[in-house]
Amino acid sequence: MAKTSNKFRENAHNCLQLADGATNAQATRRYKRMARAWSALAAEQDWLDGYPTQNDWASELAGDAIDGLGDKDASAADAKARKSHPVGFRDARVDND
Repeated sequence: MAKTSNKFRENAHNCLQLADGATNAQATRRYKRMARAWSALAAEQDWLDGYPTQNDWASELAGDAIDGLGDKDASAADAKARKSHPVGFRDARVDND
């Protein structure tokens, strides 16, 4: 059975293709905004279905490297918090335009 989130990602990809072919800047912005919304929905659906989130993947890929980036006097709880909420994924809203 196909994951619902994959269908959402396909919709996001289609919106990006439409943005590339748009004839004016307003349409391009709207298609890109729709693509971000579909991507956000896909991530949310993955979370609801119990699949790893981008934060989980980023933390796993970074491993101990994240610990070396922070304050050496930070507690273990602080390091864990950095791993679960990387700066790059905070405030990933779709209404930035």
